[in-house]
Amino acid sequence: MKKLIFCCLVVLMGACKDDKKDPEPEVDYAKDMVGVYETTTVEGGVSSNHKWEVATESKNQLSIKYTKNTQISVPGSTIPLTQEFPLVAVKATAQDTFEINEKVDVTQSIGGALNVRLSGIGTRVVNAGGVPQINITLKFSESSAGAANTEQYLEFKKK
Repeated sequence: MKKLIFCCLVVLMGACKDDKKDPEPEVDYAKDMVGVYETTTVEGGVSSNHKWEVATESKNQLSIKYTKNTQISVPGSTIPLTQEFPLVAVKATAQDTFEINEKVDVTQSIGGALNVRLSGIGTRVVNAGGVPQINITLKFSESSAGAANTEQYLEFKKK
């Protein structure tokens, strides 16, 4: 008798369950990060202007056209170098964060093939001046040119 009451209770609980609830749609965080961001770095005679053109590819996926214009100062002259890193699989992981982890073929103004893995976690914040910016420690590794792995902290301000 106890088994019969238990079975009836289980069936009754199943019948009372609300099956009409729609699953919550996945939130698209990517759209909030779209825009053009820039920053400039100066290190030991090397000045670089970094520009990110951030666009959405699909829900929670971004593409970033990363252009780095570098001026290398040597005694008597300045050597310009432009590099373009086409990032196409950047994942927006939360409202204000995204993850970069992809291998890219870099286009350079000085020729020579370069293949680099870029990785890092970016965070979108609003700085003290009220300007949106993206903070990231960008890791450059597995260079096809045999260069050492490097990390660079960047603060991109929205234009």
